[in-house]
Amino acid sequence: MDMNPLLVSVTVFLVAILFVGVVYFVIWEMPERKKRQSIKKRFDSISEIKVRTSSSEDLNVLKSDLLSDVPAVHQLLLQLLWHEPYTRQLKRWISQADLTLNVGTFLLISSVFFAGGFSLTYRLLPLLPLNLLTGVSLGLLPLCFLMFKRKRRLNRFEAMFPEALDLLTRAVKAGHAFNTGISMIAEEMDDPVGKEFQIMFDEQNFGLPLKQALFNLIARVPLLDLKFFVTAVLMQRETGGDLAELLTNLAHLIRERFKIMGQVRSFSAQGRLTGYILSAVPIGMGAIISSMNWDYMKVLFEEKTGHYMLAVAGFCQILGYIIISKIVKIKV
Repeated sequence: MDMNPLLVSVTVFLVAILFVGVVYFVIWEMPERKKRQSIKKRFDSISEIKVRTSSSEDLNVLKSDLLSDVPAVHQLLLQLLWHEPYTRQLKRWISQADLTLNVGTFLLISSVFFAGGFSLTYRLLPLLPLNLLTGVSLGLLPLCFLMFKRKRRLNRFEAMFPEALDLLTRAVKAGHAFNTGISMIAEEMDDPVGKEFQIMFDEQNFGLPLKQALFNLIARVPLLDLKFFVTAVLMQRETGGDLAELLTNLAHLIRERFKIMGQVRSFSAQGRLTGYILSAVPIGMGAIISSMNWDYMKVLFEEKTGHYMLAVAGFCQILGYIIISKIVKIKV
């Protein structure tokens, strides 16, 4: 069947235009967009210097932190009496987890999870204690995900930090200034070490003293090894001494701490496994018995007393898991 020449011409023209557009986006627009996003992130990180350095209203030169992109939600969070200690801490956790969220969006997601869990269990089983427990448990899921991302990023920083100290030591031994070594770490190390040291280097370029930039680094990355590093650098600045030797000894100390932490984890593995088993056995046994003899288990789901028993059992399960986790968690 012969095709319409006009239709073929239009189709070829549209395909050519689409191909040119895709090539333009991949070659020119995508790198520029990534560059703009990188610049925006660096300015956003610099904008937090005001919050960490001073609480005076006279220093409000940089843009203020938005708790939400929605003006009404932002004003509501500002009017809440508890916003200062809690929302600032939540904002710090979001920043440490390297998530592109603000406080308002995070609270909205948590509220949706809470409302969904509460309404779903209320339709299936209208028992207020159980509904509230389910809603609160689902509402805390975003916070658990946030803390998981934060912990994983901090652990990655801690694992890469000795290598960053070695790089800084080599730079100092080669005769470079301390700020130049910080710049080399920012350029050559991957995220999160490179990103955090880049923020520190930018803060110094914007005129912030080295001492305050180091304190800001600790505020963003609250790790014990990093506190050792900041203390050592500030003491060397005050009293003098061989900075390269100091950094070498610090890197060796951090690596030895990693070895001890690995041994502790191996010794506490049995306790962690016990916690997992004790948490899973009641749920598994309840599911097995329900499938084998529903008449025996239906009392817990149909009677009001059984509802309260389920709520108390769920609370005790969560409490027991938290206690076991605290017992087997040994700080080095």
